[in-house]
Amino acid sequence: MQAVALVLLGWLLLIARELPAQSRQVSRMALERHTDACTGLNPAECCAQMLEIAVFRATGDQVPKAAKTPVRLSCADPDRTFAENSCRMIALSRGFNVREAGDICLPASLAKRCSGDTSCKQCMSDLDRLEWKAPARACYALTYVPKTNGDGIKVVTLGGSATHGGTAVRVRRLVVR
Repeated sequence: MQAVALVLLGWLLLIARELPAQSRQVSRMALERHTDACTGLNPAECCAQMLEIAVFRATGDQVPKAAKTPVRLSCADPDRTFAENSCRMIALSRGFNVREAGDICLPASLAKRCSGDTSCKQCMSDLDRLEWKAPARACYALTYVPKTNGDGIKVVTLGGSATHGGTAVRVRRLVVR
């Protein structure tokens, strides 16, 4: 009986020694895979992926569902050009009204405003490497975050309410800028 226990203990020690090495190897492989977000993607998919990454950098959130279609349509242009109205389409789908979308996409200072924002500037750099023309139109429309009222905190309610343990819970998310 003691021999069986010793054999089992030996197996457990062997397995315990192997697991950390395997997890380090898996972590290294995961990091290597994420060094290039466009591996295996066509140019349109890569463009959409770069824009999704830009949104995450700027807002900490995903591309809004309503904006995904305009992003895909804009990235599907075979000439790799973002049309002027693609900026407005994206801004409108992010929830801005017509006047705000017009202000965001004002062509006269769009590139300058985008160059002044780190998230937008990185997005433009990523799309420039992919040879997209006028990337500021899409990048700024996706990375623009309106200024808060001065207190530095913007509260966004993401859903109605839910019940947890018989208590009504209101779902809120704080975005600190």
